[in-house]
Amino acid sequence: MCKTKMEGSARILDRRLLASFIEYAAEGKVTAIEWNRFMVNHYSDDLMERARVECIRFCAGHSGTIVLEQKESLYQLARELRESPEE
Repeated sequence: MCKTKMEGSARILDRRLLASFIEYAAEGKVTAIEWNRFMVNHYSDDLMERARVECIRFCAGHSGTIVLEQKESLYQLARELRESPEE
């Protein structure tokens, strides 16, 4: 099971938690602190890292406004994270 300890936190980050963050990001409901915790970290898990990069690509610079196509792509990333077996 791939788990990453978030810097400055005792909480363990796994695919399900990253998926939840991405869903919140799709709705523009994340704080700067949450963004820094989830998006600044790099992940050794290839799927988590790809999801992180895609989330940044879709969300960065949109100031909370994400078009429907981008939301659908983010929700698809979240589904992939939840449905794929942990390494």
